[in-house]
Amino acid sequence: MIKKGEFKEEIKKIYDSSNKQYITSQSNEIARNDKNMAKYVYIDDKTKEVVGYISVYEKSDFVQKEEFDVKLRGVKKNSVYIWEVGTMKGYEGRGIASQLVKEVAQIYSKNDIYSCVECENVPSLKVHKKCGFEVVKDFEGHFFGDETEIYLILKLAR
Repeated sequence: MIKKGEFKEEIKKIYDSSNKQYITSQSNEIARNDKNMAKYVYIDDKTKEVVGYISVYEKSDFVQKEEFDVKLRGVKKNSVYIWEVGTMKGYEGRGIASQLVKEVAQIYSKNDIYSCVECENVPSLKVHKKCGFEVVKDFEGHFFGDETEIYLILKLAR
């Protein structure tokens, strides 16, 4: 079951259970606390535990909000941005992230939906591609130290 709400502690618990390879603590804090973030969680039917989440930034200025050093043309005013998708350790590979992304696509069916994924984050790329996202821009960044990472900005094709 997918439910909308605050779920700040549950989202932090999922983040803390992850290997933190692709999401910074600062990003997760924003996902939990920013008033412009809609939060949706996946609740396991058997255990009734929150085992996945997705946060959606409901404004079109996501490039500036993320402090990306890139220009993105054609972003409409009613665009939204998938800020984070997370799955509880031990629940990966069960389709939870895909279900969350598909739910967001349905909820925001009248909006353009963007997301950003590091190239090395293969599981997230697979989820996005499976759900119909296409690459609209790539760029380099240094969000996790001195190494240069390659990022892809994706947009849901409709």
